[in-house]
Amino acid sequence: MVTDIARSLSPAARSVWAKSHRDPVTGAVETWLPLYQHLADTAEIAKLLWDDWLSPAVKRTIEEAVGDPGAARTLAVWLAATHDLGKASPAFAFQVPALAARMERAGLRGDPSIMGEDRSRCRHEVVSHVTVADWLQHHGFTEAQADRLGSVLAAHHGLPQDHAAVRAARSQSRFIGDVHWAHTRVELLEAMTELYAHSEALGMWRSASLPLTVLVPLSGFVIVADWLASSDRFEPVLPGTEPAESARERALRAWEGLDLPRPWSPHPPQDNAELFARRFGLGSGVRARPVQETMMTAARETAGSALMILEAPMGVGKTEAALAAAEILAERLDRSGVFFGLPTQATADALFGRTLQWAERLGLDTPSNIHLAHGKSGQNDRFDRMQWEARFRAIGESDDRRARALRELVIAHHWFASPKRGPLSNFVVGTIDQALFGALRSKHLMLRHLALAGKVVILDEVHAYDAYMSQFLERVLHWLGAYDVPVIMLSATLPAERRIAFVEAYVGGASSRTRRQPQRRSWTERRDGTPADSATPLRGDIGYPSIVVADGRGTPRVLTPEAGDTARQLKLERMDDTLEALEACLRGALADGGTAVVIRNTVSRVQETAAHLRRVFGAEKVIVAHARFLARDRAERDRRLLELFGKNGRRPDQMIVVASQVVEQSLDVDFDIMISDVAPIDLILQRAGRLHRHDRVGRPALVREPRLVLTGVHWNAVPPEPHRGSQKIYSRYVLLRTLASLHGRDTLHLPADIPHLVQTVYGEEPQGPDEWQTAIAAARTEFDARRAEQQGKAQGYLLPPVMPEKDLLGWVAGSAGDPETEALAQGTVRDGEETLEVLVLQRRGDDLYTPTWLSKGGGQLIPQNEPPSHALTKVILGCSLRLPAAVCRGRLADRHIAHLEERYPVQAWHGSHALRGELVLVLDEDRRAWLDPFVLTYSPEDGLSYEEVSDGTEAESEQAL
Repeated sequence: MVTDIARSLSPAARSVWAKSHRDPVTGAVETWLPLYQHLADTAEIAKLLWDDWLSPAVKRTIEEAVGDPGAARTLAVWLAATHDLGKASPAFAFQVPALAARMERAGLRGDPSIMGEDRSRCRHEVVSHVTVADWLQHHGFTEAQADRLGSVLAAHHGLPQDHAAVRAARSQSRFIGDVHWAHTRVELLEAMTELYAHSEALGMWRSASLPLTVLVPLSGFVIVADWLASSDRFEPVLPGTEPAESARERALRAWEGLDLPRPWSPHPPQDNAELFARRFGLGSGVRARPVQETMMTAARETAGSALMILEAPMGVGKTEAALAAAEILAERLDRSGVFFGLPTQATADALFGRTLQWAERLGLDTPSNIHLAHGKSGQNDRFDRMQWEARFRAIGESDDRRARALRELVIAHHWFASPKRGPLSNFVVGTIDQALFGALRSKHLMLRHLALAGKVVILDEVHAYDAYMSQFLERVLHWLGAYDVPVIMLSATLPAERRIAFVEAYVGGASSRTRRQPQRRSWTERRDGTPADSATPLRGDIGYPSIVVADGRGTPRVLTPEAGDTARQLKLERMDDTLEALEACLRGALADGGTAVVIRNTVSRVQETAAHLRRVFGAEKVIVAHARFLARDRAERDRRLLELFGKNGRRPDQMIVVASQVVEQSLDVDFDIMISDVAPIDLILQRAGRLHRHDRVGRPALVREPRLVLTGVHWNAVPPEPHRGSQKIYSRYVLLRTLASLHGRDTLHLPADIPHLVQTVYGEEPQGPDEWQTAIAAARTEFDARRAEQQGKAQGYLLPPVMPEKDLLGWVAGSAGDPETEALAQGTVRDGEETLEVLVLQRRGDDLYTPTWLSKGGGQLIPQNEPPSHALTKVILGCSLRLPAAVCRGRLADRHIAHLEERYPVQAWHGSHALRGELVLVLDEDRRAWLDPFVLTYSPEDGLSYEEVSDGTEAESEQAL
């Protein structure tokens, strides 16, 4: 087919190059690929992607906008076939003089001196836009219609261009070329149109309404097609020759070798009990809890895509409820995958195994891809092993290991190993950031939207995000509503303000599809299914547990399933904030044995507390857990905590865990008594979920009744004053409101008290004694100012709301960069103090080693003249450590970067893709290092600590070390 095209093209059109490979020594062109061939390759791959890979839900969105399935497919393929037309321009062609000279002999002349000038305003994707937009106007499209389709091409390198770039390209004939270049581009365009479109389709495109929610996934689709057609599976040829195979033959051969997983096609049992038993391995007679049953039924009864917010106590199986509902929604709404977002890497790692097990029980007909999406995913042993197994699927050898890999139906396909491509997998478990990046003006944003638009999205622990992150979360919900994506949000409980904001964001996005105004009133439903007061808003206590269902087609529903058998009573106590008081409390509670957890709000308090308790109870009775450990050390600690205190843990006779907030979310652990620094009420309740979490027999008599002891407060002050470290982390206003809500209480009834307490703290009614009100009012002023500051800061990076009539030009103006590679973009969806992440090594003499204390991979010599092996690289990456914010405050971070880069210890790492550019902190044999003006000390038992040295030079300090 392409051979015929080549014969029909002019010598000039045949001479234009798209890809080249040069000898790294001589610079001579070894192979090339003609532009017409690359365009045809991309179009043929696009056909296969549309037919065998793209989510049915995304296809349906495009088809409904175009008005005809065939015309929609043709549009996607035609855009792929024309995406690189702008490479027929001097600004691109002269990058390879030998190939430009060949084009010049064919009549395409220009000024080679432009290569020394700034060509950024005439990038080839902008020239593609100009060429196609002008041609479409010539064929009856309005300027706005032409710009809409052209903007898809202008975005195919991941960053949508703007109107200024288009204007500049039109006026720069030296870069874009004279009339001969323009004729050649049109000749190639018309050749591709003759092959991949037809006049009837063009007529349908002219009459179609293509909103931004269609242009964005189309752009992502073209990017994927271009990536595949640019891979080494499409072989270039010798200069002056043409490929022997047709584009169709080349595409089919590449497609077969790539073996991309097809879209997931869910087939859930129609009976809720059967579905739950099959997917979660339940034995006979074990039934879903009321919350889970109601979620599945709600998923079956929704009129279409909806936002479902499940608020239920800890330990009732919200994760299982969400996955079961997601499968039902996926079948009903043609969704081809699930994204599960969690607050931390640790929670994502913990859920990955559970999600994998669920996916393996889905009864898949064909392989489906699963991906763990966060910066340390390679440290997850199960995921890393799956990625290695994927390589055996990709190689041509036939051996036992490859045969086993081929039999697996849930895989980690090698093509999705890239962080940019991973979210396109069928099943994705990751940090919430991976979803929040969908609201960040950033590079390759359209790929994130394409990835989410075809899935059911589950977001967990949605109460855990501050005002800054919530701006991104609400904007993501807005876009997901516009894409008609079903969303499930999970929380122990939400303040009414947050619940309403989430619903309005989603419904507002949904209304952009239909131009309906979002409904702001809601109604409740009694357990017998009859409606209650139709004017009841989503405020205050709406019942608990509760499931809000908002689909944008009417007022939201509120379902209130039975709470089940989770009711329990906790004894609530207060304790002076002294180590002596803590010691006395633990001595009394653990006199007959038992397990205790002490939760501190800062790492320094964790370390100080642990040191004291070790002296009193013995080092073997105290375990420390916080985020300031090496990644490998923290993972090992998490495993140990689960082995000791998990549901099936072996329960030591007497043990104390001293932990920071990491114990709130990432670990399914259970303790007999809890002593906690005061925190916002929702987090206190979350922490309390680790107290008598599992049914156990044989708890010692002194801890048989669950006790929650609050500390970290100067109780005699008026009002009581939380520790200053807690006030740096949490709002003083919320802490005071929390203390006011608990004032006079000596018991907590869970889950009954949860909604009331949360709404009380986050509501507007005055709380606490009269003499507290002046302090609370002052704290409220500070709180409002801080929230406004956070919201304003987020606006600088936030993607605009859906504007259906807009094209892609300028869509992400002011891009924050690439979230996968650039630190600025990575940090913009979370509002925190600046910190640095380093890889920790240890020096002995002149040699470097992995830290000697590591139980796995410790004490390995680091090669100085070559990149380390994959196994050693994994160990090194597991030695990552985030430095405390106090060590990086102000301009200290820049100083530390300069210091660490100047003394970069392993030059050979520049040849390692995984290690290149990482900062390295080298400890001495005593596990200490100097970062002016701090001495850093690492303890395998306590993690990283630091001390500021106010005098003395660096040299003197290093000598002292």
